[in-house]
Amino acid sequence: MISIPITPATAQPARTLIGNLRRLLQRLVADPAPLERTIAGTLAQRSLVAAANTGILDALIEHPGSDGQELARLCHCSPEGVDILVRALAGTGLLSRQGTGWRVRQAYTPLLRKDSFLRSWLDYSDSVIAPALLSLEDSVRHGTPEGLTRLYGHDRQNFYAAVATDPVNGPIFSKFMRAYSSINRDAVARHSVFAGPLKILDLGGGDGDLAMAIVTHHPDAEVTVADLPAVIERTSESFSHHPQASRLQTVAVDLLKDPLPRGYDIILCAHVIDILSPEEIRGLLTKAREALVAKGKLVVFTPVTSDHGRGPLINSLMGIYFLALARGKGRFYSTRKLREIAAFCGFKAFRNVPLPCDEVILIGEKVD
Repeated sequence: MISIPITPATAQPARTLIGNLRRLLQRLVADPAPLERTIAGTLAQRSLVAAANTGILDALIEHPGSDGQELARLCHCSPEGVDILVRALAGTGLLSRQGTGWRVRQAYTPLLRKDSFLRSWLDYSDSVIAPALLSLEDSVRHGTPEGLTRLYGHDRQNFYAAVATDPVNGPIFSKFMRAYSSINRDAVARHSVFAGPLKILDLGGGDGDLAMAIVTHHPDAEVTVADLPAVIERTSESFSHHPQASRLQTVAVDLLKDPLPRGYDIILCAHVIDILSPEEIRGLLTKAREALVAKGKLVVFTPVTSDHGRGPLINSLMGIYFLALARGKGRFYSTRKLREIAAFCGFKAFRNVPLPCDEVILIGEKVD
């Protein structure tokens, strides 16, 4: 037997090779990025909210290249605090260097301006969602919207009814929903499904922005918004000042408890299906079918998740929002799931119209 001594010189390459293989396997098997993003998510969002609320974000957009001292002077903040916050935002990838100062990266500048959708989302998230999510664990345990209780007390069972009469969070919610709905509102309103002398019932139509857009694009269409009494009062006021007020109506309805008015050519569900459980969707669509005339159409405008159940990220996470705050139920569903439910309720001949930002228009026809 021949013994070959292993010297440090001969052992080192073997250890290096093993180490390289281990690191390669770790990269292949466990990408650290999702875990890193998840763990850092709260700090990253709070940093952006702080930048928005202190004026630092607007200063960076309006005065690109400003350094920490200049930002502190413009926003009346601590220079050290500003420096720490700016470097945190730079670490997220939102900022880049310009000279000795900082700027919001060009691709993100229009998305983060004061009047953008993302700013209304940040405001809503900070004021409403974040406090509600402090009760997420209890919502998971009990399947109830404990965040709603945290915000509005034990006697409130419906977030949308509660926020409609909230003088502080109500306007924040309305601003967010208007900004959110506006992303694809005109694309939906222009769709040919609404063309012609049609009577349209817009379920949960809120402030009526989509209804007003539809009658603007289609001169023969009439739209009735059905929503909670507290919401309809505000919607009716908006309609009264619209140039096409004669083709805009409202009706006060609890979509889950009350029967729907009948005789409509189209039932429109825009950003309303997602607040319901599958059982509640079946109940609502069954009533919708009964409210339609022969050959009437169901039009669903909604964000969706993928059929395989993984992503897109924001749409998948929004189920947590519905669980903790909205009703303890609801989520963004996949197109396949919505088609299955609609077919069960008596609809056929589905068409999918993909939209930006992972939304769709789903069109089905009443089965006679």
